Amino acid sequence: MRVSSLMIFEQLKSSVERSIERILKYNNQISSGKRIGKPSDDVLGMIKAMDYRLNISSTEQFKKNIDEAQTFLNFTENVLASILDTLIRAKELGLNSATGSLDAESRKSIAEEVANLRDHLLDLSNSKLMDRYIFSGFKTDKKAFDSSTLTYQGDSGIINVMIDQSTLLPVNVTGIDVFRYTLTADDTVSLEDGRYIVYRQNGTDIDVEIHESDTTLIETFSFSNFMELLDHLASALENNNILKVKSLLKPIDLAINQVVNIRSDVGARLNRLDKQASRLEDISVDFKTFLSGVEDTNIVEALSELSKAEVALQALRQTSAQLLSQSLFDFLK
Repeated sequence: MRVSSLMIFEQLKSSVERSIERILKYNNQISSGKRIGKPSDDVLGMIKAMDYRLNISSTEQFKKNIDEAQTFLNFTENVLASILDTLIRAKELGLNSATGSLDAESRKSIAEEVANLRDHLLDLSNSKLMDRYIFSGFKTDKKAFDSSTLTYQGDSGIINVMIDQSTLLPVNVTGIDVFRYTLTADDTVSLEDGRYIVYRQNGTDIDVEIHESDTTLIETFSFSNFMELLDHLASALENNNILKVKSLLKPIDLAINQVVNIRSDVGARLNRLDKQASRLEDISVDFKTFLSGVEDTNIVEALSELSKAEVALQALRQTSAQLLSQSLFDFLK
């Protein structure tokens, strides 16, 4: 086949263009730090890189969810600690007042402190983190308990957050869980003088009956939450009703146990979030390492390839200059 000057020129042109493309490719890889600039550079690598980026993005979102959940639960845990302190103080006052060593005036003074504890407990029940009431379930824009009636205004909604692809973790506790307990059966406490107290569940209320004997009922009352419980204690102290004060000691104990259990559950959730956050951090590092291995430039290798491409281009230029300087007669020889 006859080789024309045009064919030689086109071949040289293509070779130069390829060499320049290789030089530009490795220059771009070195300057950007990325081995893959477009899908055609490495189709399989590009697919892997997209998958790694998706996993990194998901992991970062889970980490943000965990950060928000930790903030919410840490705040809740602090509020629960204050609730517990308030109830423990109420118990101390109740125990001191249940003895016969205090007079009526002393109990009235203690009643004032218990009333303050009740109001403080109400304030804690309506605690807010930013613009959200933490104990109102899904009704985060509404106070958990009415300030006048002490009735629960929230719902039983549990707010969950995703902490990985398949795991939801509850981040709230409701006012029902924190400020109310439920009896599984009737309970009776006998006093040293032969009288006894019966506690029974009645819907959402706890009914308290103080008995002189099996046939004589001295007093009955009920409460549905811990604010009402302290309200009864303040009233009993105000009226110097030692028997009623004694009847409230066990409910206060159960209230304390309820808050302790809820606080322990919140602490367990925080521990789980800490472990999951650490796990996600490790996963994120792994995926970023995988991504780097796929798309980042091996600088040493790229410099070597760039040097080879530049040498090849220089050799091609020299060869081209020699070939193009030849005359038509040189090809015909």
